Amino acid sequence: MDRMTTLFDGYEGRLIVVSNRGSCTFKKTSSGLQATPSVSGLVSALEPILKEQGGIWVAWGGRYSTASKAMGLSLPLPEKNPRYVNQEVLLSRKEVTQYYDGFSNNCLWPLCHSFLEKTIFNEDDWRTYIKVNKKYARVLAKVAKPRDMIWVQDYHLALVPRLVREHNPLAALALFWHIPFPPVEIFETLPWARDLIQGILGCDLIAFHTESYTRNFLMSVEEITGAKVDYRNKTIEWRDRTIKVAALPIGLDCKQLEGLAQRPDLRTQAQQIRDKIGGQYLILGVDRLDYSKGIIERLEAIEYLLENYPEYRGKLTFLQIAAPSRTSVPAYSQLRRRVEETVGRINGRFTHNYHSPIQYLFQSLDKENLVAHYLASDMLLVTPLRDGLNLVAKEYVVVNTGKDAILVLSPLAGVAFQLKQAIIANPYYPKALADSIVNGLKLTEGEKRHRMNQMYKTVKGQDIFWWWKMIQENWIASYRHSQSKFVMHPSVKKQARVAN
Repeated sequence: MDRMTTLFDGYEGRLIVVSNRGSCTFKKTSSGLQATPSVSGLVSALEPILKEQGGIWVAWGGRYSTASKAMGLSLPLPEKNPRYVNQEVLLSRKEVTQYYDGFSNNCLWPLCHSFLEKTIFNEDDWRTYIKVNKKYARVLAKVAKPRDMIWVQDYHLALVPRLVREHNPLAALALFWHIPFPPVEIFETLPWARDLIQGILGCDLIAFHTESYTRNFLMSVEEITGAKVDYRNKTIEWRDRTIKVAALPIGLDCKQLEGLAQRPDLRTQAQQIRDKIGGQYLILGVDRLDYSKGIIERLEAIEYLLENYPEYRGKLTFLQIAAPSRTSVPAYSQLRRRVEETVGRINGRFTHNYHSPIQYLFQSLDKENLVAHYLASDMLLVTPLRDGLNLVAKEYVVVNTGKDAILVLSPLAGVAFQLKQAIIANPYYPKALADSIVNGLKLTEGEKRHRMNQMYKTVKGQDIFWWWKMIQENWIASYRHSQSKFVMHPSVKKQARVAN
């Protein structure tokens, strides 16, 4: 649980992961405080690393606090065989509303996905974002030792690296940005763009999923802060440090998914899903209910298909699983109404002999149920209007390797540059997406299996442990270089003695 991790020669310390939400959610019950495991892509990606490395996960646990204190519960996890500590950060209801619903999801999320028309700039939300980031930094100041490695996750906590470095100039800091980073022309519309970038530049390593996000970030750094940027080596010179920027797409715990895909009970469940839905073809969509996922556009493509390919009526069923997301944000409740109205309209047009072409589930499914649905389907549509990467596409490939399944993928999903054997379709053009669906269904079994097997090789070769290895290697190189330059300054040596 408190094992030492060696990342750097002669540099030993614990791994500390920092994120908005962690691996469990705390809730008060009649019998006391209950910790429920969280289900999310972030947890699926990071927990295997923490279980292997040991360390601490610093995150908000879902509880509201009226007090100003930041430190919450420390819980060893997993409960039966502890491998790391979940350190809770306490937030008030107002802080969550303004920092998370407000600045993170009404401002940064649409801005980074290039939805400027949905972006809300609110100074009160920004001030609360600063306050919450400072809370996280205070918790880290208490739990982190001078030689620990602090790995910040995502856009919710972009100011934390700079705050931590001000406390400990020799800290080992990295950040992984899980969503797209937009072109500078979009990012610079943020009134606090300079502050946000300066917060991120507290790191030794800054990583994104794709080269395009990396390039966008480097251009924003150069134009907004004036820092010296080396585009060839992807480095930034900032305050006597050299910061490395890298494109490192996140991977999966493939072994776990492969084990689930072979379970007899899940294979039986998959067949039951097929029998219940009926029809010759089952097409699947699995998303959070978010306007960036292209769900409305996907439904319109299914409608176009049914209009223009009448031979598929009664034979094709599209099942959209939409996990509830940010239900307190008005844009999301409005999207839910639009999706439900669109599903009702299309089913009203094309339901025949009690067969409805669209099935819609507004609920979250655990990993086992998701795997059963992956196994049951003939095709998965991953057609976002913009997506940082998309792990659902990778999960589908792992679960269905060796099968004659089909993946239809938007070129605007970050994962498209890895899964080149998918059928690529423009989500903004219903005809193109509908044609791609039909073309995919018409592929021979051999061609389908070949495509899936080739994509599986990519996903397997760049799994979660490959990702962590690449993070370490880039972090090592950047930290060593910056440390050797940084400690040359007498003022820094003095600060380092105080911090240590």
